[in-house]
Amino acid sequence: MRVTLLFIFLLSACGRSDYETALAAYDKGDYQSAFEKLMPLAESGDAKAQNTLGLIYEKEDGIGQDYEKALEWYQKAAIQGWDDAQYHLGKMYQRGLGVEQNNVEALAWYLKAAEQGFTSAQVRLAQMYVQGEGTQRDYWEAMKWTRKAAVEGNAEAQASIAYMFHEGFGVTQDYVEAAKWYRKAAEQGWIGAQHYLGVMYQQGRGVEQSYTLAIGWYRQAADRGYTSSQSNLINIYRQGLGIPPDKTDALEWYIDAARKKHVMAQFRLGSIHHNGYGIPRDDIKAYAWYGIAAAGGFKPAQRLRDQIQWQLSQEDLQQARKLAKELWEKYGNKK
Repeated sequence: MRVTLLFIFLLSACGRSDYETALAAYDKGDYQSAFEKLMPLAESGDAKAQNTLGLIYEKEDGIGQDYEKALEWYQKAAIQGWDDAQYHLGKMYQRGLGVEQNNVEALAWYLKAAEQGFTSAQVRLAQMYVQGEGTQRDYWEAMKWTRKAAVEGNAEAQASIAYMFHEGFGVTQDYVEAAKWYRKAAEQGWIGAQHYLGVMYQQGRGVEQSYTLAIGWYRQAADRGYTSSQSNLINIYRQGLGIPPDKTDALEWYIDAARKKHVMAQFRLGSIHHNGYGIPRDDIKAYAWYGIAAAGGFKPAQRLRDQIQWQLSQEDLQQARKLAKELWEKYGNKK
């Protein structure tokens, strides 16, 4: 008996070692090595290995994307109760990957994972209740599952529950609660929550109004390309709200945003140079920035660029066009 137990223990330890080696290879992006280590474990019924094989087959940069095989391995792990596999199986059914799209099946698998405390599944389940996918629309159920995930620290859930309180979806509208949950998600780097927390501070809803704090949260989202925050910042700076008298911070942000191909920032930067807003007036630079804003699709910039054109000497106009071309190559929004 002792020999048998020792043999079983050694087999188990060997299996754990192989899985850890496979996982290390997977984390490094060496999917072929991971695959070779995982296959015998998965075939022997190891749910962790089966789930990881599913992930490898689902990846575009794995060993060759195969949704049907991914589905097969997810199913093997899911029926053993592996929550991660249940969640991924729910996604496969919801998106129709490797199987006919089926929201009822997706909901069922998300529910199994959610009941085990898998927060990503709780978030997806809540979204399905909000949209009425695979079930009747039910904001109460959506709030219940969103709250579970939010309390566990899931940033997406925190942002979602904040939005539900913000708009009054399934709950009594409560700006204080909305601001509280936006902050939790924003502090984790959730870009949408950073934007909406900025909105709350700008409007003074659920928090004491503060343009300084609004700008701070908008900046975090805007610097990562969130266009709504970029637009709100532009409006705040244009109106001179919460900005130091010398407007230096505003100018620096406009330059930064313009270089990140934000068309409205490029237009405003043209206006700053055109009107001498905190800096010496420079119609050559104004022409250039108006020009790339116009080329990026903002039509009012074209009219202002053309007005400047008639005020420039031929030599300055050539210089302005040259600068516009250089700026367009570097910062033009060519979408």
